[in-house]
Amino acid sequence: MQNQSIDHHLQEALAHLEQAINQSVHVVLENQATSKELGSKWEHFLGEFYGMVKDKGKKTRINLLSWISFAKIR
Repeated sequence: MQNQSIDHHLQEALAHLEQAINQSVHVVLENQATSKELGSKWEHFLGEFYGMVKDKGKKTRINLLSWISFAKIR
């Protein structure tokens, strides 16, 4: 049951990320000058995500990033 909940949350996260990517592309296509601002937003988001993973790993003494084979990521 817990694995299904994790799957659900990951699918929801992917759906939200896809929407954010699509909107980002649309905004930049309409106004190229927004690319720097949007880049900062994405940098902030990715930094927050990476920070959460690292912080949780320190608190639990579990290296969450070790679960991922980055070679398998396209």
